Formats: sequence, C-alpha cells, structure tokens
Amino acid sequence: MAKSLQAKKVLVLGEDTRSFLSVIRSLGEGGMHVDVVTLDNLSPSIHSKWVKQVFNLNYQAFSQEQWSQKVEQILETGSYDLVVPCDERSIYPLLDIKERFTGKTVFAIPERSVLAPLFDKKETRKLAASLNIPVAQGELINLTSLDNKALIEKYGIPLVLKPAMSYESDQLDKRNSVVIAKNEQDINKFRTLHSHSLVEQYFSGVGMGLSVLASKGKVRAAFAHKRVSEPEKGGGSSYRKAVPLDIGMLDACQKICSHLDYTGVAMFEFKHNEQKNAWILIEVNARFWGSLPLAIFAGVNFPILMANYLLTQQRPNKLTYNHRARARNLSADFYDMKISFDSLRTTSGLFTALKKTIVRLLSMFYLLTGNETIDSFKWNDKAPFYEELKLLFKDKIAKLTRFDKKRALTDKGLSNLPSTPVKKILVLCYGNIMRSPFATELLREKLKEKGLETTVDGAGFHNKAGRPAPKRCITTASLWNIDLSEHRSKKFTQSMILQREQLIVYFDLKHELLLKSYYSNYSALNLAHFVPPPKGPLEEIIDPYDGTDESLISCYKNIDAGLDNLLEQLEQRRIIN
Repeated sequence: MAKSLQAKKVLVLGEDTRSFLSVIRSLGEGGMHVDVVTLDNLSPSIHSKWVKQVFNLNYQAFSQEQWSQKVEQILETGSYDLVVPCDERSIYPLLDIKERFTGKTVFAIPERSVLAPLFDKKETRKLAASLNIPVAQGELINLTSLDNKALIEKYGIPLVLKPAMSYESDQLDKRNSVVIAKNEQDINKFRTLHSHSLVEQYFSGVGMGLSVLASKGKVRAAFAHKRVSEPEKGGGSSYRKAVPLDIGMLDACQKICSHLDYTGVAMFEFKHNEQKNAWILIEVNARFWGSLPLAIFAGVNFPILMANYLLTQQRPNKLTYNHRARARNLSADFYDMKISFDSLRTTSGLFTALKKTIVRLLSMFYLLTGNETIDSFKWNDKAPFYEELKLLFKDKIAKLTRFDKKRALTDKGLSNLPSTPVKKILVLCYGNIMRSPFATELLREKLKEKGLETTVDGAGFHNKAGRPAPKRCITTASLWNIDLSEHRSKKFTQSMILQREQLIVYFDLKHELLLKSYYSNYSALNLAHFVPPPKGPLEEIIDPYDGTDESLISCYKNIDAGLDNLLEQLEQRRIIN
C-alpha cells in the first residue's frame, strides 16, 4: 500500500495525541509527506518525526475568516494531494474552501448534503428512528418552557442534556458539551448556557464505538471497541479495549451509510446494556475519532486505508483484527484516576478509593503482554510521548524541587522582563471585565503621574466582546478613583500582538497556558510575580469572579502593588519612558 502513496503530500489538521497523532504517523509511515495545521501550539503531536512543516492556527487567536484565509493560502502554495481534518471544527470552513479551491487536492470530509445527520444529534436521531435503529427516549425541548420538576417527572434522574451540535459553524472556538444531569443543580447550570437542548432518558450501559470506512454507502472496514473506564462527567474514554463486531450494531452503521451513500470514515457511538442485551445509538462522528490509536494497534489502519482509497481508488477490505488489544490515553487516564479517587473518597471512604485506584494502576501491567499500547507512544517515534510527559509532570516536578518558592517566583518575574524598550503595554485577563480593566486604567494613571508616554490597552481571552464590568467592580475600582462604568470587554487576538516594543501583562497560570497554546511572537510576564512582600511574590492574582467583596478588594490591592513594583523594575532598566 505504501508504494502507491510515495511522494504524495498531505495536510493534517488537529491538536490531540489520539486521532491527530495517529493520522500523522499512519500517513507518514505510508510514505506520504506530512505537513500539519495545529490548533494548539503545545500539542505533543507536532513533535512527531513524520511532521515536515507546522502551521500554528487556532480559533482563539484568529477569527474564523482569518483562519480560513490562512488555510487557503497554505493550500495554494503547498500543492497538497490530500487534506485530512481530525477535528470537527475544521470541517465547516474546509467545506467552503473546498468549493472555492480549484486543483488536484482531495478533501477527506463529508459532502455538505449529508452533514446534518452525521453531526446534528437531532437529525441523527430522526434518521436512526426512520431506519428502525434504537435510540434513547427523548426530544428537542425549549428549556425555558419546562421547569426542572417537569423535566425530572418526564425523564427521571439522571437525565441527559445534549446540545444538538458539538460546535456551531459560526462559533468554532466554543464546544457545546453533553451533560449527564444528576440533580437540579446540574440542570440549572446547563440552562445558563443553552435555551434549547435534546433531553433524553438515561440509558444504563457501557459505551461502545463501532468505527467504519465506507465507500459509496458500503462499509469496507470496521472495528469495535468498548470503554474500560467511563469518565465521571462524560466525554471520551481514557482506556479502551477491542471487542468483536456486534452484528446488530454493524447493521445499523451499514443502514446509515447506505441511506446517505456515504464515503469516508465515521465512528458510531453506542451504549450497550449487557444485562438486558440491549443497545442504543448515541451519536455519529464523521471524522477521525479519539479511539483511533486502538484501532490501528489492533490492525485496522483507517488513515492509510482511507488515503489509498481516496487517492488511488484501492477499495479497502478489513473486518478482522486483534480482539485482545487495549489502549490508554496517558494524560486523560491519570486525570480520570484522580477524579474517580476524589469522588470515591467522598462517597465510599478512603480505603475503597485507594483499593480501586491501585487496581486500576495495576491494569497498566497489560503493557507487558504486548496487547496494550499508550496512545502517544511508538518505539520509532518517541518524541510526542516525551512531550506529553513533560506537559503532564513538568509543573509538579518543579513544585517538588522548589525549595524557596518566593525566591523562585521573584526570579521568574525578573527573567521575563524585556531587554528592549517598552512603548506599549497590553493587560490581559480571561474575561476582560474584572482584573484587566482595573489594571489598565490604574496603570494609565500611574504612567501619567510619572510623566511616561507608554500607551496601555486591555483585552481578554473570552470569545464574547462588549461585556460591561460587574457593578461590584465599578464600586470597588472607585476606591482608587478609577471609573469602569463605560468599560466594554474586547477579545484578545493575534493581530493585537506587536513583535516590538510591546509588553503583555497577565495574572495567573491559566493565562500563561492560553498564551503558550494559542499565540506567538509575544513578550509577556505575570504581574503576580511582582506583588511585593509581605503578600508577594505570588503565583497568581486569583480571579475574583466567584469570590467575595473582600477577595475583590484584595485582588485590586495586589494589582496596585504589583504595578508599582513592575514600573520600578522597568524604570531601573531604563526600558520605559
């Protein structure tokens, strides 16, 4: 198979260490030249030896229009034979690009005419029902028309709340998550985000996935897996095992593919109740999926099968695989273990929590049997695995080895001071409604008092602009003679970053991670490191959004003191005027 793909160029889009990395490795090993568009600058996947060129693009730092324009420029200059998105967000703009793009490039995306039943959960339900495929009892509901009592009476507790789409085509930076509501508090929290939702009766069972590659409506390759661990709050499983194909589920997949005359890959998610020997279809993902590393490890190499079919018309035929194969996502598995441990400790006690966690840790010995793999690990491509470990444990190891925490924070702050003149300062917080507006206006006043001409602006990472400062922030800021009554939030984009003479100031570790993940070519520091003794230096000036009035005042005091110290340091180095 590899010979037919030699010297073919592919552009792969994604960010994770499951589908994205698996596709990169599969196509690279198949002889293709692999370039990538990453949606996260810190993705371990971009360190794969098969990646020739990396383009950093995402929906946080760039608008959708900017993103599409840049991808189209990449395609125009790259002469790619194939484009493979591993992220649902990339499919929508690629549909428009495909229609505008003229050339030899093949786009591995569904046709627009079949998009709805493959990605819209209400349309999936409708199609499944018409084909006599079992689904959970439920309906699309206007949540404003029914109170919690009526919902619970009709569907019981727990109940499942599903936004129809994981992503809206005009808001690709915001994921709509499914919620398994166990109480009224869960329902109320969901209501604050969505007015309309699919509401379904909870179906007790284990999550199963049946992955397929279809050509013109015919399933040509298939693989089934079962979730070994189910995340506490839903979402993808961190530990999975291969299982034999279920004839009923496979028939359901074939019915949908035939009805849509579908060509491409898809993962059909089911829930199976072993006691009742019953199952339902949950949803369809018509793109490469999170359990892909397990499928490839078990012997069904979907990416290379698909590339061969799309580029050479070689029809795949693969329905057999290793039923003993298992795979785990290392980072997700550790986080899931911690969440499960904390939950069990609360509900069942420390002894039970320890016992079940130890049993789960011992399951890692399956790695020694040769029938288990870690998603990010391959002997001939180890760098992504090491990068994942670094992201997972770097901060924890640093904290353990940090004997003088305050001195370390001071040193970190000073090391991030720019060495070149600063003529513009950009102050960032998450929402640009509490910390950064106050700091921006206060900094302007301090610069004015010193006779300095440096300009100051503020913004936030939150995708919604135009929001006012909360009333309590307006009241508290007035204690410093700062007026925030006319403030309206702005979204921080890559276009706001100047490569020269600009310093970005932020407040906490989340801001630092967002900057590293989505933005480039900036000079930045954490103001918390400049809060002087006795309160400082601090690791974070904590977001007072959910805090008390006292915590808000304390936050503003830390900002005030931190700005004084920062300006003093900048003046001492003669890099501000």
